[in-house]
Amino acid sequence: MNRELKKALTRQRIKEAALSLLAEQGYETTTIEQIAKLAGVAKGTFFNYFASKDELICDLQTVFVMNEAAKLKDKPGPLIPRMRMVLFQLVQQLPHNKSVTRALFQAILGSGPALEEHNQLVAQVMESIVPLIAQGQENGELRKDMPAEMISQLAVQTYFGALIVWSMSDEEEGINEQIALTFDLFFKGITA
Repeated sequence: MNRELKKALTRQRIKEAALSLLAEQGYETTTIEQIAKLAGVAKGTFFNYFASKDELICDLQTVFVMNEAAKLKDKPGPLIPRMRMVLFQLVQQLPHNKSVTRALFQAILGSGPALEEHNQLVAQVMESIVPLIAQGQENGELRKDMPAEMISQLAVQTYFGALIVWSMSDEEEGINEQIALTFDLFFKGITA
């Protein structure tokens, strides 16, 4: 096995261990030592890949968001059904339970560097969506009285808002239902 592949596999094991522990016991009680042990690596090895637990959480989110945004570009057809499909794929990629979702937001908002990294990610996601929205506006599917950049920003705000509200709720409703309802209203608002 070559060195780069071995590094990629180790990084993936660390991410999988973190997701498992975060889902089971939450952000606060999950330690780097536990993550390293479950991943089968030394604590020092963890720090070869991630500077902190917060950085790991942001990396987990980054991977899923960027992969799903890239998939959106490759799908033919009208924009809104493609956006809806990507949203549900994104929700399915992350093991959304309420404690993991709260842990992700806690990690992002609790650290200056993590927040900066997250903001860079959000900017990249919005930039990748803008040309698609502009295309939807050109073909008459989306309203033209709002700049594509604004619609892109509102889509990201809507997504994170739905996640935050859902993660704080005591109700048993799954995130899929919350995202579906929220984005049905969003899509109605941007349709021409």
